[in-house]
Amino acid sequence: MGHLGQFIINHWELWVALIVILLLIFINERMAQKNRAKEISPQEVVALINEDNATIFDLRDVENFRKGHIINAQRASADDFALPKMNSCKNKTIILVCANGQQSSPLAQKLRGQDFTNPLVLAGGMAAWQNADLPLVKGK
Repeated sequence: MGHLGQFIINHWELWVALIVILLLIFINERMAQKNRAKEISPQEVVALINEDNATIFDLRDVENFRKGHIINAQRASADDFALPKMNSCKNKTIILVCANGQQSSPLAQKLRGQDFTNPLVLAGGMAAWQNADLPLVKGK
């Protein structure tokens, strides 16, 4: 143990550099976590639909959307959110749904940068919705 103390004294610059690097990593992780999209469970989606009149945007392709989607969901692509018609959704609670949650998170982060106040992501996507045995609408 005495060798460690001697090493620290002799190489204090390395220890300061280590502490600074660890602090920067910590700050970077906190910022990344802050910018990460908020993921919600299928049950939370149901509550937001019922209580907050949340708007559901399904990001899957047309074929998968027709095979089954959440009631009143609108099919949209990432490019659709740049259109002027989406400006009316900027101050509303919107829930992004994709097949398994991988496509929705990056889009939610992008939408926050475009002044959408509350973009949320269905954790696990439609797979989680189906696993929770929640209803689907087919067609359209």
